[in-house]
Amino acid sequence: MSDDTPSPRLEEFQQQVDELKVTGGRANPERTAVTVSIVLFVAAVIIEIIAFSQSSNADDARDQTDMVILALLGVVVALGAVGLFLRASLTRWFRYWLIRLIYEERANTDRMVDALGPPK
Repeated sequence: MSDDTPSPRLEEFQQQVDELKVTGGRANPERTAVTVSIVLFVAAVIIEIIAFSQSSNADDARDQTDMVILALLGVVVALGAVGLFLRASLTRWFRYWLIRLIYEERANTDRMVDALGPPK
């Protein structure tokens, strides 16, 4: 077999990966999580802008303290959005590598069985 021709296992692996990209239904938690994380991050930026503009217009230190609390809320929301985005992205990436590992191990097992010959 030449190096240009993919093995049957590799072709099967490629088919499985292609099937992962096709959604069978409306439930796609990774895509939903990415969308929610983007919306949360935009909301956090808006909260930060509001806190900044309100605190710069405040004359009283107590009003500025309230805006600091609002700004901290914006930071917490932004960190949550980043965490959710990373989780969704890594879930998809780890799923791909898990499937690849399974198929590589199957191919290695087949090679070992062929090298050892039939059981006696």
